[in-house]
Amino acid sequence: MEIENRIYKKGTFWERLLALIIDEIILFVVTLVLSFILASLAKVLLNLLFWIVSILYGTLFIWKSGHTPGKKLLKLKVVNGSYQPVSFGSALLRESIGKLLSGLIFNLGYLWVIINGKRQAWHDKLAKTFVVKTDSTGVLIPITEEEKVTKGQKVTFGLLFVVFGLPIPAATVFLIVYLFIAQPFQIAGQAMSPNYVNGQYYLVNKMVYRSSEPTRGDVVVFKYPKEPDKDFIKRIIGLSNDTVALQNGKVLVNNQPLDESSYLKSDVQTYGGAFLQEGQQITVPADSYFVLGDNRPYSSDSREWGFVPKQNIIGKTGLCYYKCDLSKK
Repeated sequence: MEIENRIYKKGTFWERLLALIIDEIILFVVTLVLSFILASLAKVLLNLLFWIVSILYGTLFIWKSGHTPGKKLLKLKVVNGSYQPVSFGSALLRESIGKLLSGLIFNLGYLWVIINGKRQAWHDKLAKTFVVKTDSTGVLIPITEEEKVTKGQKVTFGLLFVVFGLPIPAATVFLIVYLFIAQPFQIAGQAMSPNYVNGQYYLVNKMVYRSSEPTRGDVVVFKYPKEPDKDFIKRIIGLSNDTVALQNGKVLVNNQPLDESSYLKSDVQTYGGAFLQEGQQITVPADSYFVLGDNRPYSSDSREWGFVPKQNIIGKTGLCYYKCDLSKK
């Protein structure tokens, strides 16, 4: 009887929110890949598929191990009312109807964790589950009594409901992804055709240059040095301290003809502009890059207006996710 009456430390609202954000980021990547692979499906079917994937993600992880990847990182575990593993049926109820209910009225069901003594959201109450803390070995942490709800937590609940009542999880995840991980970018114009076509949408990887430097040939999105409120897409040709010259329609980097056969047609000619003229040689400053468009006759690039400072680079062009089937002429 003593074991049955034992209670364990519960996960806080903020721990659960952070775990949810991590899981939503993972699902965001998965759904992007699926949308790319299954682009031919109708939008309604895609949305239905994404909803099913989201439910299965939480259900299978919780049923098999008690935690999703996000919860595992935060040392959280989902258990039933007896602090035992959750059945498949309970996990499915929690992740489908339960979470739909929690998010139905301005996410009130998620916020309920703050003012509930057992830290249960509405989907926990429906499925009769708890989200508990574990130690570094995965063992539940016993406590003598449930944590009391403080006045500060009640005030926090009220403020969050009033200020952030509209979908907190989705808005938070979107903001984090947009600011630090990836952002959408639409190709406008013909400067990068035929490799990047007018009207296509790409994700810009904002993480890649946090651990590495841009390399020659990378296609990057950056803030236009002359008008920083505008974003441009070009290909990196010259790196810091490289010399760049244009001669007889060809690009020379460090006095050697640049091999551009992997992205340019053989008959493409590269002529000078106001900043770099035919026969002139320049040196790329430190922490700067010389960039060109792939469609040289129609591209406004470093030949006209100069170098791109490193701090202007937003990220590297990644996955195409919309209008990817446009013909490349």
